[in-house]
Amino acid sequence: MTSPTRSEADPAATEIHTLGTDRLAGWSGRRLERPARDELPRLNEVFREILWTANEYIPSDAGSICLGGLPQADDELVYVAAFGKRAHAITGERLPITEGITGRVFREGTVAMINDPRSDPHFFAGMDEKSDYHTRSILAAPIRLDKDPVGVISLVNRLGMDGFREADRRLLGVLCGYASNSLLNLADAAYHREIARRDNLTGLRNDRFFHQQLRVELEARERSGADLSLLFLDLDRFKRVVDTHGHLIGSQVLAEVGQLIARVVTQPDATLARYGGDEYVVILPGADAAAGVATAESIRQAIADTVFLSEPGADGRPALNLKREFSASIGVASYRDCSFATHPPADWKTRQRDFIQIADEAMYRAKREGKDRVCAGR
Repeated sequence: MTSPTRSEADPAATEIHTLGTDRLAGWSGRRLERPARDELPRLNEVFREILWTANEYIPSDAGSICLGGLPQADDELVYVAAFGKRAHAITGERLPITEGITGRVFREGTVAMINDPRSDPHFFAGMDEKSDYHTRSILAAPIRLDKDPVGVISLVNRLGMDGFREADRRLLGVLCGYASNSLLNLADAAYHREIARRDNLTGLRNDRFFHQQLRVELEARERSGADLSLLFLDLDRFKRVVDTHGHLIGSQVLAEVGQLIARVVTQPDATLARYGGDEYVVILPGADAAAGVATAESIRQAIADTVFLSEPGADGRPALNLKREFSASIGVASYRDCSFATHPPADWKTRQRDFIQIADEAMYRAKREGKDRVCAGR
């Protein structure tokens, strides 16, 4: 009997469900941590292609991809893609890596082919119960990045014959190699793109990315009518720190300030960047003037309260414990409060420049009024 192809199987089984991109954003599998937003749909496309190909060559009633390393899922695998009549019921579900045949494949990094799963001591019936399904046979193989397992591809209930065959096992192993290469290529591409968008010293975005993202956010606010705040921060008396302790210490201080800003600003869609020298900028989508000022004040206070270089350096230097040797003056611009906000832009480049200038001028006003303070643009 000829095995049915994917197109001959139940049409309901051919629809591939994937996890929402918001859930994939924090996947920490090998340099794909916090990928750019445009990488996430491509990640789902890879999942769909992997399952489509697996089902084309090894026709099955259902199949899935699980990944480890998703946020809030320590020691668990999360179903990120699936096909089959009950695929929607398991996508997003979690499976402890200590349980089930899938968990064993992930832990041991070996392919499992089980044609009588309910007699297998590792079989976990919980997913069948959740999805009202009956597993008669299962073929599962690990997905690796480099040599480390990061997920599992599983096929369930072979079509056209009683159980999976050795040829299916070998073929799924080949497909897992393809899957691993696809994810590694995507991860590497995302990594290098991310590096190009980052400031080497602080780990924040660089000024080039900041200008690109500000244009995106300004256009989005123009369409939606929502507000947008921009923070422009400059360190007070930073030259004195460099003159006293040297440029290397100054660079280390700048790095710690960048880390501090990243800890204080937790808004997921915020853009944090080093503008240049000892200047930093923060884009806060949806934040009005009050929210922008509140965030700026939190940053200013955190800098005032923090002891910088409190640990000995890797080069053997002692801890310097710098506190209040410098401070921050911060200017805040709210898009709604700008005089141009009610008029469509004739030139986005000019509007972007003017918006930055309002925040910049507010920062200089903070310096003129005594430093270590926040001023709103007007």
